[in-house]
Amino acid sequence: MVAEHGLPETLITNGEDRIRGIAEQFGMDFRGVTVTRDTTLQMTPRGDLETVWGADRVPDEIVVFVTEMPRLFAVRGGLGGGRRTRDSVVLAELDRERGAAVISLPALGPSPRRRLGNLIATVVSSLRDSSTESFERSRGLLVERDGETEYVVAPGITPRMRLTAGMVRGNRPWRLIPTLTGMTAAAAAAASFGVYFSTIWSMANALSPWRLAAISILSMVLATLWLIVNNRLWERTTETYRPRARLYNMATVCTVVFSAAVLYVGLFVAVLIAAMTVIDETFLSSQLGFRAGLGNYVNLAWLATSMGIFAGALGSSADSHDDVLRATYGYRERLRRRAAKSSHSGAMSESH
Repeated sequence: MVAEHGLPETLITNGEDRIRGIAEQFGMDFRGVTVTRDTTLQMTPRGDLETVWGADRVPDEIVVFVTEMPRLFAVRGGLGGGRRTRDSVVLAELDRERGAAVISLPALGPSPRRRLGNLIATVVSSLRDSSTESFERSRGLLVERDGETEYVVAPGITPRMRLTAGMVRGNRPWRLIPTLTGMTAAAAAAASFGVYFSTIWSMANALSPWRLAAISILSMVLATLWLIVNNRLWERTTETYRPRARLYNMATVCTVVFSAAVLYVGLFVAVLIAAMTVIDETFLSSQLGFRAGLGNYVNLAWLATSMGIFAGALGSSADSHDDVLRATYGYRERLRRRAAKSSHSGAMSESH
């Protein structure tokens, strides 16, 4: 087993006992897990994978590489296979000549632990028996061949949704939140106005729940757009990069929305507690002109939080661009391409 540093490493290392059981099931020895911190899977200019297994295959050895890279494959359809259908999600890529396979972890969804174990067993069985029956028995999976590589694909909308959710999980959006110190500080400062200014109290309780909800959604949309545009997170769709760029952009939007939503909820709770602590219920009732209750405090915190998120988006300009950028697949792919280019350049210089 070979795993990339990060989530693949965590899942494979924690699942060593199950993998050892899979190996014993096929009468094989489990040598252990090799973790790669460098870029072992590199990108070609076309976007294919270059696996670094070595030229020679060890007899009866099977190498399974688990990567966080999402993979797509355009399945041919129509008469004569001349028309390309929508890109399908790739779960695994098999190279029988080398006895090697690559498993794409994001394709297994946000909770991949169980699916990963099942897929490893199926991959080992397929490579061991030199057949595709193990995959053909699985509902919804197809095996497509392109040159020396066999692609295990899952067509349809549901696998793409699962892939997107897996990519968001791989981006670890909860780690993005602590890096948004500028956004958090600006949002908290702006939201505090709602606690201390009676004009905001009256406005919040004069607005209907539908209008407050619309303001919340608008603030979230603007915060998301600002974070993406200001940090240049949007991937350009070139001719050879378009399918993956769309996929990366969708995962980036979901990641940023998740982070903004968590920040919104946390700020809302903080403002609500602050409002109930600072503003006496009798004083709030005198300002509103009617008896105030918990619902009035909620409306106040609701509007103040939306105001804070508006201001927080602008405050995100002070956050580290690199920290925000690391939470995107496009950035990690650019690192792969850079590493591939460097390795090719180094090989050329050595040959001369």
